[in-house]
Amino acid sequence: MTPTPEVQERIRRYLLGQLSDGAREEFEQEILVDEELFEELLVVEDELNDEYLMGGLPREERVQFEQHFLAAPERQEKLRFARALNRYVTVARRQRSAGKSSPGLWSSRTALYRAGAVFAVVILFAGTMWFFLNRSSSPQTFATLNLTISQSTRGEGAPAPKVTLPIGKDALKIVLRLPDQYQTAARYRVELESDDGRNKSLETIAQDGQSITVVIPASELRRGPYSLKVFTIRADGGEQRINGNYLFTVD
Repeated sequence: MTPTPEVQERIRRYLLGQLSDGAREEFEQEILVDEELFEELLVVEDELNDEYLMGGLPREERVQFEQHFLAAPERQEKLRFARALNRYVTVARRQRSAGKSSPGLWSSRTALYRAGAVFAVVILFAGTMWFFLNRSSSPQTFATLNLTISQSTRGEGAPAPKVTLPIGKDALKIVLRLPDQYQTAARYRVELESDDGRNKSLETIAQDGQSITVVIPASELRRGPYSLKVFTIRADGGEQRINGNYLFTVD
């Protein structure tokens, strides 16, 4: 089925963080069950990468692309693949054009083209393998938890929200509401601390200016209290801890 312009525009707005909280959550639920919608999402992701690399995005969308779209590490990786392939194509075209006026260099240029072609194939193969491995291991069903920050620590203050993972759910998706003063940050890092003191960095899969979303595989959760710490990441790579903790308990 050919996607309609309305569907493509909706996907584009989702990827750039332009949807409201409710519309974003509704769209994410649809992606989980609609294979064709997910495939079109990947197509639009590639189109956005191309537009960004070619300088075709309007200034506002370019900012949204950098702050929202590239917040997910796997999209940064796809952009690096696209850049490398784009560089190879550009160099190959220039060398082919120069080769027309320099027949004596043909053999060396042929070798260079072949090396470039091998490089491109390696890039495409790595990207394809990443996609299928990531897709096969990605959670498909979620239990969802919404949290606000607390100045308490585990075992102190009001009881932390409890969550029971339903049988058959692959992961726990947690939406972390950001304090007002931290909603302008471009990137975030989230750290999960379990009851035994172990820490684990979590990937931020979405952000919309008011909240960020992380996913924890159900296989990594045990009964007991947990704490989430959030850090803003500055342009120079430095971090600032957001005061407080996001607390929850797996029942």
